[in-house]
Order: sequence, then structure tokens, then C-alpha cells
Amino acid sequence: MKKLSEFALPWLPFAYAVYLCYSALSHIAPSEMKPWEPAYYSFLPMTFFFVGVAVYYMQRQIRELRGTIAKLQAHGPDGNVAI
Repeated sequence: MKKLSEFALPWLPFAYAVYLCYSALSHIAPSEMKPWEPAYYSFLPMTFFFVGVAVYYMQRQIRELRGTIAKLQAHGPDGNVAI
């Protein structure tokens, strides 16, 4: 369950932005939209997607660093470990 939440959390804002885009462009009367609104709602999910990718990769690097630190600490203060 922990792996699922680690994977899903960065993508929740992206999913919400996709839903917001869909609801704004399909359910709201398109004739009442200002000229800039379709472009705004269409590009909104992209921003959250790129943020989600960055957060996902940072979390992966943190997990790798924690694993490396745990290996180093398991070998004691002499530091004789090959990484």
C-alpha cells in the first residue's frame, strides 16, 4: 500500500487538472468562455504533469539515497563497503 501511495501522490494534481479541464471545456457553455480560457484549461494539465514527473524522480532518488545510507551504516564506522 505504501508503494501505491508513493506512486499516486505526485499524480493527483495532474488528475485533478485533467478533470478540471474536461469539466470546464465540456460542461460549461463554450459560448460564454473568454477567448483565453480554452488555451488556459488545455495547458493546465501539462504543468501539473511536469511537476508530478519531477516529484516522482526526486522521491526515487531519496529512496536510493536512504538505501545507500542504510548499507553504509550497516557496515559500521570502518567504511569498508563497495557501492
